[in-house]
Amino acid sequence: MIILLLIALAALQALDGLTTRRILAQGGRELNPVMRFAFAKLGFWPAMALKGTGVLALAAWVAGQAGPIAPALLAVIYAAVVAWNWRQIS
Repeated sequence: MIILLLIALAALQALDGLTTRRILAQGGRELNPVMRFAFAKLGFWPAMALKGTGVLALAAWVAGQAGPIAPALLAVIYAAVVAWNWRQIS
């Protein structure tokens, strides 16, 4: 179960990057000030890869301590982020 949740979370991280990039290409702006700073310092894809890796590592570590609740909660949060981004594109 935890492996499936981590795979879903990884896919959601990729979708977050793709949809965010599309929004920015259409003239939108990043609302998260931490990510805006990271984009300016590291570039878009390196910042997204670092954030995604960090989210997955945190989810895997917490899942090892407490079970599937953390990756499930993060998957729900990132599903909402991707849905929000998709609405901005459409």
